[in-house]
Amino acid sequence: MKGLMRSIAVGCALILVLLPVAAHAAGTGDDPRQTDDVQTTATLSAEGDYESWVGWSSGASGADGALVIDAPYRYFWTPTHLQERSYWCGPASVQTVDDYWGTAPSQATIAAWLGTTTSGTDFSLVDDALRYFSGRSYVYVGPLASSTAILSRIEYGLDVRGNPMVGDFSVPATWPNYVYSHAGHIIPIEAFDWRSSTIRLNDPYEEASWMSGGGRTGGHRTYARNLISSAIYNHWRRAVVY
Repeated sequence: MKGLMRSIAVGCALILVLLPVAAHAAGTGDDPRQTDDVQTTATLSAEGDYESWVGWSSGASGADGALVIDAPYRYFWTPTHLQERSYWCGPASVQTVDDYWGTAPSQATIAAWLGTTTSGTDFSLVDDALRYFSGRSYVYVGPLASSTAILSRIEYGLDVRGNPMVGDFSVPATWPNYVYSHAGHIIPIEAFDWRSSTIRLNDPYEEASWMSGGGRTGGHRTYARNLISSAIYNHWRRAVVY
């Protein structure tokens, strides 16, 4: 009997070891703790510039998300860096954007700087990491009031500030390419095109590599803009970094 119980215990332990996915099934490395962003002078300056831009572009796509005759668009092509651990979407996203600007610290270096744990990365620190490693004036904005406000920030961040961005997403299983839902996932945003109502991501998470039967999600992926805005809005932070 003792031998049988020991065999069962060993079998259960092996199952837990062989199923790392279960520990991270809810997300890909987005720390769920509700921390606040530390406001900086860069944040205040960016907000003032954004409000001025909204006033200038009132009635156009920047203010209310509606399509206009010239249908703005902006494309960046960031290098793809797939996350090296199931909970490293934050470090991989920072690495992707850093590499675009010509710096490419390792994911381990970025994870250490961010204080990433098996619970994931605190998204409110992503702008700080990007400023530190890339030297660019990245800021965190959130919570945003609506899906329309999120689209406005994406247009402003990519087209006006001229920065590849990072978003905090709650990805549903109904998304194209995905098979599973992920309550928290950090992903770079590299392009928008209001002519086709699309937004392109550079996803660091290859679901098939981490979850049995998962989808081919990694790399440059284009989605309908309403899917992007709703996935950011449905995350409790409702935030982006630009």
